[in-house]
Amino acid sequence: MTAAFAELPEAVPEREVTFLHTADWQLGMTRHFLAGQAQHTYDAARLDAVVAIGELAGRTGAEFVVVCGDVFDDPRVSSQVIRRTLDALAGYPVPVYLLPGNHDPADATSIYRSATFQAACPGTVHVLDHAGPVRVRDGITLIAAPWASKKPTEDLIAQQLTRLAPGDDIRIVVGHGGLDTLSPSDDPAIVATDGLERAVDEALVDYVALGDRHSVTAVGRSERIWYAGAPEVTAFDHVEAGSGHVLEVSLRRGAERAVDVTEHRVGRWSFRTVLDQVDGAADLQRLRDRLSAIPDKSRTVVQLGLVGSIGLAEQAQFEALLDEFGDHFAALKLWERKHQLTVVADPTEVSGLGLTGYAAEAAAELAERAEGPDPGDAAAARAALGLLFRLAGGAR
Repeated sequence: MTAAFAELPEAVPEREVTFLHTADWQLGMTRHFLAGQAQHTYDAARLDAVVAIGELAGRTGAEFVVVCGDVFDDPRVSSQVIRRTLDALAGYPVPVYLLPGNHDPADATSIYRSATFQAACPGTVHVLDHAGPVRVRDGITLIAAPWASKKPTEDLIAQQLTRLAPGDDIRIVVGHGGLDTLSPSDDPAIVATDGLERAVDEALVDYVALGDRHSVTAVGRSERIWYAGAPEVTAFDHVEAGSGHVLEVSLRRGAERAVDVTEHRVGRWSFRTVLDQVDGAADLQRLRDRLSAIPDKSRTVVQLGLVGSIGLAEQAQFEALLDEFGDHFAALKLWERKHQLTVVADPTEVSGLGLTGYAAEAAAELAERAEGPDPGDAAAARAALGLLFRLAGGAR
């Protein structure tokens, strides 16, 4: 009887874990279209998102948090940014693993080697600045693929996958960079999607946690390869979709493998692109209604790309609209590449202002120049006419 039992295969060990996957915090980032108080509010919101991730870890029962590259926007961020970030991480109820990415590589000038970071770093924060396996606990291993420079000469994740043999641990790849299927490039550091999918299919790894893409993105068919996206918005919504989230990942390995990925929103800002056709007062009213309907304006940036033609009266209304909503939103700007709203100077509008003397002569000259062959001069004349129209009360 004893010999018979000895010949039975060993039971497959049961492993399971829940953790949070995030990336691309890029703390210290500034946006050129935010000025004054809006930039300060945005900075605070980005740090608030970091705090919210720690609170989420507590609510979900996550065992740890992985940040897959670009924790900081630049190695030269201020000591205040470093210390406040580490203060926030010190409040996490679980360990945090930070991976150097292309914005904060583990090179000679690495922020993680700075005296400020070293002195302020709490014991629960671990920097994955060496490539290879990192044991979180019994049965759970991270496979780290940090950036040691801004320009790697090979696929850093593939380099680690080739070194793996089958095993019983739950293995989580922690990597950063673009995928060849999403961002084709001849860059030698581009990550090969086929290699990731093969490693998942062969159970060499159980999940691939990626950073670099600021939109939440699932890759392939396995639901085990993900970009977490940035936890707070960094670009307009025609470029970046699904930012402002963190991923809660639950893995099970043993007699059967299972994965569950849940998105949690932690960001509060939005950068909105509004494209529209405007050809008169009715269209301007529709634009006004559209802007009015956008919620949480103090944490929203809007860029307008309008096409069409309007008269001087509508131009004055449009300028008033920009002034009004510029106060409501964190920022309201024109998208110069897409904004092609033409102002047509109708002589009857100018004469209807009731100007006399020099003002009337100036208005007539501006109206003539507004139709002239020089685009720059015509645009300046139309702008001047619009201002004159508003000052003379034509916008009422």
